[in-house]
Amino acid sequence: MNDFSLDFPRGKASQRQMKVQEILRAALVEILQRGLTKEPILDNSMITITYVDVSPDLKHAKFIFLPFDEEKKDEFIKGFKSANKRIRKEIAQRVQLKYTPSLSFVFDDTIKEIRKLDELFSSNKVSNDIKS
Repeated sequence: MNDFSLDFPRGKASQRQMKVQEILRAALVEILQRGLTKEPILDNSMITITYVDVSPDLKHAKFIFLPFDEEKKDEFIKGFKSANKRIRKEIAQRVQLKYTPSLSFVFDDTIKEIRKLDELFSSNKVSNDIKS
């Protein structure tokens, strides 16, 4: 399997890639909303698909997700892994592509980084530096 970037290459993606990314994201959102994964953790939870990264040949798609309950990160990853074939089949039924891409799911860690920055900026040391 070709390894493609997780660096969010929004400026580098072709128009075709961007269109397929949005179509795949919409299809996965619909599948999750309708509870078609047959995985309780996925079907009964609020999950945001923050980004989809599609390889240039459109054969691989990486979904970056953020669940409402971040403490169950590992359970969500196991749920996606378990439901991968079913999700792929459901996507194939909804999306008209020559090939249905292989799917992978990655937890979005950027929220943790944002929280760290918030804590840093709200700390006494930073506020004292700003006042100076």
